[in-house]
Amino acid sequence: MITLHVYLTPKPGKSDELRSAIVDPWINTMELQPGFIKAAMLTPFCDDSSEDIEVISYWESEELRLEWVARPIHDEVFASIMELAESISPTVKTVSHTWRI
Repeated sequence: MITLHVYLTPKPGKSDELRSAIVDPWINTMELQPGFIKAAMLTPFCDDSSEDIEVISYWESEELRLEWVARPIHDEVFASIMELAESISPTVKTVSHTWRI
C-alpha cells in the first residue's frame, strides 16, 4: 500500500472554494478508481492563521495510482484544484505498518 500526500496552499480568498473542489470533484472521482482505498483532508490543528491543506490518499499500489493519474478524467477534475491553489506539492510514501485500518 502507498500514500499520496498533496500539500496545498490556497490562493488568497480561495480557501473555502479549494476545500470544496477537493471533495467534489477530485476526491469523489478518485474514490471510484481501481486501487483507491481511502482519503483524508488535514488542516492545521493549532494555527488559525494557516489555511494550508494536506490531502492523503491511500492506494493499493503505486501502479494503480499512476493509472488513475494517466486517465483524462484526472486532469479534468484536478484542473479546479490547480486554479484555486497557490502551490501544490505531492509526495508518495510506502506504508510500512498499519494499525486498526
